[in-house]
Amino acid sequence: MDFINKYKFLLAIVLPVLILIIFRSYGSNHFKPDVEKWAEPSVTGANITDRQQFTSLPGNRMIIVLDDHSGHSLIKEEETFYISPDSIIQKTNLKRIRKNDGPILLVSSESSTSARIWMILSQMGIRNLYILGEPEDLKHEFRPDTLARPESLSF
Repeated sequence: MDFINKYKFLLAIVLPVLILIIFRSYGSNHFKPDVEKWAEPSVTGANITDRQQFTSLPGNRMIIVLDDHSGHSLIKEEETFYISPDSIIQKTNLKRIRKNDGPILLVSSESSTSARIWMILSQMGIRNLYILGEPEDLKHEFRPDTLARPESLSF
């Protein structure tokens, strides 16, 4: 009892802070610690889709354009939002994204921007996210330079 009376001021500060830390660590607005689980689609490429595959997915589809909307010819019947990457985790944007019950397509002229936003939203527990990746980008055949001869190359 003497200990509590002696340190009551310190305990009055430390205990509420400790309770708040524990409460915050179990909240839903922070990054999830299960790295392997949310990174698996990225490793396997299951998070990349094209326009045809996206339209065949069931549910209320949402498209999030991460840069200016002037250069995108998107699927017209889908719900499209134009959100800058730096404001994607604002409360109103997260609420809109979490409210959607179907797949979400992230579109950007820079594929690295879409991948970064996918990772942030995945870490926050949002599932059913896809990055637009057109298969035409992968169809180009590699052609070696015909002007360079192997014998002219010296190392």
